Amino acid sequence: MRHAFLLIAHNEFQLLKILLSMLDDERNDIFLHIDKKVDMESLNKDMFILKHARLYILEQRIDVRWGDISVVKVELLLLETARMKGPYDYYHLLSGVDLPIKSQDYIHEFFEKNKGYEFVAYSQGEANLKDLEWKMSKYHLFTRYYKIPPRFFRKKIERFRRKFLKFQEKYHYSRPNEIDFKKGSNWVSISDDLVTVLLDKKNFIFKRFKYVCCSDEIFIHSILWNSPLKDKIYKVNREAGNGIRAIDWNRGDPYVWRMEDLSLLLESDDLFARKFSSDDMEIVMKVKELFS
Repeated sequence: MRHAFLLIAHNEFQLLKILLSMLDDERNDIFLHIDKKVDMESLNKDMFILKHARLYILEQRIDVRWGDISVVKVELLLLETARMKGPYDYYHLLSGVDLPIKSQDYIHEFFEKNKGYEFVAYSQGEANLKDLEWKMSKYHLFTRYYKIPPRFFRKKIERFRRKFLKFQEKYHYSRPNEIDFKKGSNWVSISDDLVTVLLDKKNFIFKRFKYVCCSDEIFIHSILWNSPLKDKIYKVNREAGNGIRAIDWNRGDPYVWRMEDLSLLLESDDLFARKFSSDDMEIVMKVKELFS
């Protein structure tokens, strides 16, 4: 099996180097997007030298902002770029602060045994349904400034954004539900069949999800749910709801794994973990030692 690992990185390049080394397997191709805000000249180029995997660093770089359509754009750019080099059996979206918590042999054997399934996590519960309805039924403006607003216009932008949302609520305006929308974690492992469906729907995705808060957590889930591949979703009602990724939302946003959590990761059935930090390199190096 051939696997494509699609990495989105904007900081923590010490961790990214570890991640690349752990994915350095002849069965893998790695596609790396480094945020446009990063000064490439400041990076140590040795981190990009691999022995076995092929590494493609995307020349087209996007200024990615949390909660914005730019996240959708970079994910589709990675999928489209990988598809041109593929096809691959599976495409894995990871951030630069994720790590595998199983060996490459284990990961490849797992996907061989479960070939054809889509590893996309769906959020469950009433609170998530209400959040989804709020995000999809209204126009959300200035999403690119949620986390990094312009200093001089910060209050004005926030005030206008809130007023426009209240205006829509006052007049009971709702955007149409062209399809049955769903949401969950945007870190997924998907087949070439689903990549084909997503790329075929690219124009619809850019149009419908442009003015949506955190559309990256909705577009893949919605397209898959409304496609013939719906029956291939892996354990859709899985309680953890994290798509073979160890992600702890109870202790953080998400929680950053520490050395004292090592036993939890070792006992996990998941293949990848999110997220790690250079503030605790002890667990990072231990995971590397165990699973490289």
